[in-house]
Amino acid sequence: MFAPASAVRLVTFASAVRLAASAASAVLVASLAACSSGSSPSTAADGGGAASGCALAFLGTEGQPVEMKLFVRGADLHSTALADGARVPLILPPQGGRVIFVGVQATNISACGVTLTGSFRDNVNRQIRLDGRTMNLQPMGNGWGASSDTDMSTFSNIPMCPNQWADGDVFEKSFELTVTLSDPAGHAATKTIQAVPFCGEPEYEAECRCQCKKGYVLGQACGP
Repeated sequence: MFAPASAVRLVTFASAVRLAASAASAVLVASLAACSSGSSPSTAADGGGAASGCALAFLGTEGQPVEMKLFVRGADLHSTALADGARVPLILPPQGGRVIFVGVQATNISACGVTLTGSFRDNVNRQIRLDGRTMNLQPMGNGWGASSDTDMSTFSNIPMCPNQWADGDVFEKSFELTVTLSDPAGHAATKTIQAVPFCGEPEYEAECRCQCKKGYVLGQACGP
């Protein structure tokens, strides 16, 4: 005796539902197994591998005021100390334009996950160009930590050119440079000086002066 066609369709539908449920359960089990394997998505962070797993020791003495020195990295990939009125090189970065690489040395602050912010302010129109990033300070072995000359992401890459913001040329003119360094616990220091940018790569001098002059128009052709 044959079952009615409607009953056959009902049994077939029920079987399909059971198969779909079984497949979904298998996917869920596989997903849970993958999650419990100890792997986790990588976390990207600016500068020095500033990830949550940083285990570097505190720099200096907790409870003491943060001490900070300013540095600038040149085209030779070496940094020099900055004082008020210092000349600072405009450098061609991978993304184009011109930036100034400002770094620090500091003590009495965490080495892990510090926030470095640098800005240049025009002394006339008061407009600002700034860059902030999270990084780890490289311990120096004397209670101080520093930006690493071999890692430009541990420097504030302050964008200066193309110049569509300053009251005059960006080069050979004094600007107000402000740098702030802070850690997750609230230890912080800020320093402000005057600094004079200059085109720091002779082989790109013409292009630098073109992009950094007053009145530069975005897309304007500049010499090599």
